[in-house]
Amino acid sequence: MKKLFDTLSKTLFLYNFSIRSRLILYFLFLVLLPTTIISVTVYNKSADIITRNVNTSIENNLNLVQDNLAQRFAAADQSMISLYLNTEFADLISANRPTDSTGIINELAALSRILESFPGSGTSGSSFVPMLYMLNRPEYTQYNFSRRVFNIDQISLKPWYLGIPAKSDFTVVGLSSLDSKFTLKFAKRLFGIRHAQLPYVGLLTIDIPVTEFDNLLEHYKPTAGSRIYIADQTGTIAVSPDTSLIGQNISTQNYYPYMKFPEGSSGTLHSFRQVIQGEKMLVSYTQIPETGWTILSFSPVSELNGELASFQRVMYIVIGICMLISLMMALLLSENISAPIRKFIQSMSHAESGNFNIIIRYRRKDEFSYLFNRYNKLLQQIKALIDKLYVTELRKKEAELKTLQAQINPHFLYNTLDSINWIAINHDIPEISNMVTSLSDFFRYSLSKGRNIIPLRDELRQVDSYLQIQQFRFQDKLEYELEETDPRVLEECLVVKLSLQPLVENSIIHGIQKRRGKGKIRIRVERSGDLLCVSVFDDGAGANPERLNQLLTDQHPGNQSYGIRNVHTRIQQFFGESYGIRYYANTEDQSGLLAIVRFPVVTTWNEVMEDVDDDRSG
Repeated sequence: MKKLFDTLSKTLFLYNFSIRSRLILYFLFLVLLPTTIISVTVYNKSADIITRNVNTSIENNLNLVQDNLAQRFAAADQSMISLYLNTEFADLISANRPTDSTGIINELAALSRILESFPGSGTSGSSFVPMLYMLNRPEYTQYNFSRRVFNIDQISLKPWYLGIPAKSDFTVVGLSSLDSKFTLKFAKRLFGIRHAQLPYVGLLTIDIPVTEFDNLLEHYKPTAGSRIYIADQTGTIAVSPDTSLIGQNISTQNYYPYMKFPEGSSGTLHSFRQVIQGEKMLVSYTQIPETGWTILSFSPVSELNGELASFQRVMYIVIGICMLISLMMALLLSENISAPIRKFIQSMSHAESGNFNIIIRYRRKDEFSYLFNRYNKLLQQIKALIDKLYVTELRKKEAELKTLQAQINPHFLYNTLDSINWIAINHDIPEISNMVTSLSDFFRYSLSKGRNIIPLRDELRQVDSYLQIQQFRFQDKLEYELEETDPRVLEECLVVKLSLQPLVENSIIHGIQKRRGKGKIRIRVERSGDLLCVSVFDDGAGANPERLNQLLTDQHPGNQSYGIRNVHTRIQQFFGESYGIRYYANTEDQSGLLAIVRFPVVTTWNEVMEDVDDDRSG
């Protein structure tokens, strides 16, 4: 078989084409040949089946229309029963006739309210409009303020009322009209069920717009050009998508003489062909035994026979779709073969440029999978060797830095400052003692045992020490205030170390020093939910807040505001881009500048690390 296929391929010069072209030809041949054979066979076998099923389909559709119609009639009856059994309604219609006008008006208002609040639709989805005609209530005509309750005299001479069977409980009246619209009317006799003698008290009717049945008839049409009508027991067309036919009697139509209703044939489908308005139609009809209504179906013969032509068109479409799918499959297969090769080449080009983090993701279990796994391991080994060399150099530099830092022992610094403090105390120089103590505290909180995240309390103490030193320096030119804060906030909340001192320093250098007279710096801490805000106010010379905010986010700001940008960057590195520094005009002091530092409320180091991880993953 393989030799035969190779010989045929050489004869057709298939090997002179590219792999993609050959795959396209193979798929077209393999899909088109069996599809064509199957389609032709199915078409020939289905022609007879479609012809036989046309009549069965029409009969089933008319039966479904009949069943649906019966369900809607039953739903109307059920809704009327539900209203009839309503406790308040039953009490009203069972009560004795009111003896004065007040009682009549109250009864009319109560009944009207119940009917007005009656649900607008039933379980079948039809819109119900209830009407009540009470026996022996001539006063209703005098106090006619209701749209739903009337005296029965208004309908006592109507033909449909006189035609209601004497012993009938629920009656399908037939075609009616309400507010200039055609409706189907249903009637139910009412008796005083709360009265011992169960007297006849009136008639309850429900009107359903005939348009509610249009979708039913359209849904069960055998073909697109078919039409279904419903005629009531008098032969009057009650439901039709063509509103011009509603109200006409079928006895006036040209097809009526061919309609036969043999005795005992109710529920049986009858059919004949008749030319109607120049078009040959298949007329099918059946009579509903329970109501005597007639369902008629008119289907163009051309459309019924057109099913075969439609099936033929579908066959051609299927063949075309199969050809298209086979072409797409061929393209997909060739792409699946060439795409891994292109991915491999692209990864190699990145590796050549020094980027070894490009790992080829390939989930299939084929030859490419083995090749890529080996290639990825090779890249990882190369990267590990490079990282090992880099870490070695980094550790070497860290060791050198630690050696340099060890030369400046913090304890030596604290002991020296403490000695200076005692000398100042012995010589009774409290200014030097206070300044040395503040400097010692400033360094102690600045180092914070190497931690980057410290309690807010320590950060404020470090700022307080710094301000004490600066106040000693500037004498009467500087005044500061640390506003009182909830001690629990100071103890529990963690902030980035050295995030406030650069702001205070910036306020002194660029604000307080440049103004005339004494300046003041205020620091306020506020917590709102999960947000912690530290505000630094100064009433100095001021600056442009928009320009300062731009410097915080500028990618190439130069050396301007380096310390503040450093603080802003460190806060965002720990807590995310939603936090950091923001400048505003100092509206409280009418001059100067306001800097607000925003932190999330975190109380443990684990929460800080979660914020860092969330920011990195985002």
